[in-house]
Amino acid sequence: MTTPDILLIEDSPSQALQFRLMLEQAGYRVEVAVTGLEGWRAASVLKPRMILLDIDLPGLDGFQVLSRLKRDRATKGVPVVMLTHRDQINSVQRALELGADDYLYKDDAASALLPVVEQAMALAQHAHS
Repeated sequence: MTTPDILLIEDSPSQALQFRLMLEQAGYRVEVAVTGLEGWRAASVLKPRMILLDIDLPGLDGFQVLSRLKRDRATKGVPVVMLTHRDQINSVQRALELGADDYLYKDDAASALLPVVEQAMALAQHAHS
């Protein structure tokens, strides 16, 4: 299996599909996980170049997944962009404190998804060079 560029951890099928299609049209290889636990495990196995992580997930939430990713040697260097709703500004602050590299309001995804992803990919490139 080829290494995906992006691991998308999102429990909403419609949003996961929307993000995946936008990213694939831009030329990225995307793998989708629908729970926090599945996403965390997938990140360790797949070693994606970046992770898009929803905050509101069943089971392990985005914060728990993020802190596990940042504690694990295999995944701590992978840029993580949190997906959130605009009314969760406290969540954004907490995510950044836990080591998220950036965040994206889902309402802005149509215009902001690709620039945010490109910036995170540049971070990933920089970290590996």
